[in-house]
Amino acid sequence: MVDKFEKTLRRLFSPVVAYRGWEDAVTDEMKNNILTERLANFSSKTATDMEAMVYLHTASLATPLGVELTNVYSYLFSKYYPKQAKEIGNYTERMDETEQRELAKLKDWIYKKTDEII
Repeated sequence: MVDKFEKTLRRLFSPVVAYRGWEDAVTDEMKNNILTERLANFSSKTATDMEAMVYLHTASLATPLGVELTNVYSYLFSKYYPKQAKEIGNYTERMDETEQRELAKLKDWIYKKTDEII
């Protein structure tokens, strides 16, 4: 049985969950930012916002996102890359309740996928 400390370490350094076939689109910068957020939130039982943004980034390269997930992606992109979001005219400061629920569901799903990996 894996003890709690070992599981936490494995979670911190586990691979990034990306849309199947688009793993190479995850940059080293994104991976480093995910590790930083995981370290800052090591006791969290959900994925980080950065993990959600990276997953949506890779998913959007493979298939169109629905309206809610597009808005979630815009919000997260604006959070992490505000200058670029403003430059492309897609800066978003807040999400509505439905989008917040979609983000929470996505983060839970990513966390469970990470658990399957480790």
